Amino acid sequence: MMKNNKTHTDVNLVTEPEVFYLIDNPFDRIVGVLGGVGQVGQVVNSDIDLITITRKGLPKSVAYSVCEVLDISMDRLSDLLHISHRTLQRKADDDLLTVSSTEQLFEIAEVVSNGIDVFGTLENFRKWIHSTPYIFNGQAPLDFLDTRFGIQYVNNIIGRIAHGIPS
Repeated sequence: MMKNNKTHTDVNLVTEPEVFYLIDNPFDRIVGVLGGVGQVGQVVNSDIDLITITRKGLPKSVAYSVCEVLDISMDRLSDLLHISHRTLQRKADDDLLTVSSTEQLFEIAEVVSNGIDVFGTLENFRKWIHSTPYIFNGQAPLDFLDTRFGIQYVNNIIGRIAHGIPS
């Protein structure tokens, strides 16, 4: 639970990023990256909740939150989600995304959550995710968020950095 006595429903990383740093619950942090409980549609307290939401699908409006957090365009996010930009544009904000797109957004949100935790601020994480560290062979870590294996790789590198292992 949060240290300042706010509830799950008060978390909205996009409009109040400083709130993110007060969150102890990792599920709340992931939901915060996605725009808060209002965007996700329910409180998330377990992996079962994540599975339930993934099967249902997140609304397209969550994509805007992820774009803002990562400082990328909707066109770039559509590439990461393997959806044509035009298809994503045609969806209404409350239209639900597919299971695979929803799962990808949750996994990206987890990377952001881990990154903010390790780099200390959203801005520091953004600088890193857009940089081209040697270990990524001239690519930005952001470029790896389009596959499950890429997401695992980025999370592993963030973990190495957290433990002081040169990466």
